[in-house]
Amino acid sequence: MREVISSLTFRYIAKYLLVLSATVFLVMAGLYLLFSYNYFRQLSASIVEEQQTLELVYRGQGLAGVSQYINDQRETQLLDRFHYLVSDQAGNKVAGDLPEGTSYQEFERGWLGFELALLKWGESVEVDFIARGQDLGGGYRAIIARSFEQAVYQGRLVLATLVRTMVVTILLGLIGGYFAAARSLQRVEWLGREMGRIFRGNPSQRLDAEREKGQVRELAQIMNKMLDQTESLMHGVRSVSDNIAHDLRTPLSRMRNQLSQLHQDLPAGGREDVQQLIADCDSLLTSFNAVLRISTLESGSRYAGATEVDLRQLLEDVVELYEPVAQECGVELQLASLPAASCRGEADLLFQMFANVLDNAIKYTPDGGAVRVELVPTTVDGAPGHRVTIADTGPGISAEHWEDVFRRFYRVEPSRSSQPGHGLGLSMAQAIAHYHGGKVDLQDNNPGLRVLITLP
Repeated sequence: MREVISSLTFRYIAKYLLVLSATVFLVMAGLYLLFSYNYFRQLSASIVEEQQTLELVYRGQGLAGVSQYINDQRETQLLDRFHYLVSDQAGNKVAGDLPEGTSYQEFERGWLGFELALLKWGESVEVDFIARGQDLGGGYRAIIARSFEQAVYQGRLVLATLVRTMVVTILLGLIGGYFAAARSLQRVEWLGREMGRIFRGNPSQRLDAEREKGQVRELAQIMNKMLDQTESLMHGVRSVSDNIAHDLRTPLSRMRNQLSQLHQDLPAGGREDVQQLIADCDSLLTSFNAVLRISTLESGSRYAGATEVDLRQLLEDVVELYEPVAQECGVELQLASLPAASCRGEADLLFQMFANVLDNAIKYTPDGGAVRVELVPTTVDGAPGHRVTIADTGPGISAEHWEDVFRRFYRVEPSRSSQPGHGLGLSMAQAIAHYHGGKVDLQDNNPGLRVLITLP
């Protein structure tokens, strides 16, 4: 939920809803102001018209006619009617239904405002009025008032309806935006999972762009083109290195054989230089064979065989093989209590992967240091798996070089380059791990380096 709410889609929808709600509120407020203006203009016009009518009645029929007119109006107009107060020169009430002594608030041009308690539905309700005074003549003065309660009621009704509508709109919009953002996030996560699956598995696979629509489909197609271009470039680089390794391996093998023959023919005193040349040829042949093996593993798909390999026994064999090497280097080789574990794979390749990593760990651990091998259960893509950890107490590798050390022939300068090697050990380990559907990660061991090999 936190990811969905913080996503760009949800935030965009939330901002859009807020702007839309504010716009609707301003529009409705403007309409209400327009309605109120027209209502009060009509209300004031009706009061002025009633003043003129009352003045004509007084001129024609006198005070008795005014009283009769007021009584007739009270009987015929039950709702939203006029209210009257006719007083003499001394201020005494002589007609009308408004009480004497009402406190008025005076406005410009003779308009008055006051509040009066009226009995409605058995309860006393405070009602606002707007009124205007009129001299009838003969010392009589009339005040004609009319309630604008209807406008207040309608305004409150409009405001309450507007607020409720806005709240419901925002809630429904946020709920809809949440599901829309979740759907969008799912499609983006699908792209991420598929790209990760392609990089961890077979790089020749492509995204199924036909299952998507719109911009996600276009993005998937662009990613497929990028994968095509990347694969083409990588294939070109690998082809160059593979061709070089393949073309040089044959003459190197021939040269080694000739040097071996020469070594046998020479007297004992002159064999040392030839032996060194043979060792150099063996080293170069080992590098070329490793490059070709890595290319073969990286170009193939994931291992799909059914051979079960006993990981515990395999690790015990690797540790037993390197115990003399560790003792010779003054390194303590520690083997944690290994649980029973097995995985599908090729035993020879897995043995070579663990041997490469363990050989590096012993090689770069100083005298008096320690190398620890551990096997623990874990999960790989939601399924049960295994993690092998080989940790040393050597100089380690800084985090900025963790990605680079998996490149072919990469050598870290200067701490780990003093030892002999070709920079292919971790590249080979990673290729074998990917071939088996696993991965190789690096961590800081403080001090030293911790290599984590995860296998399904």
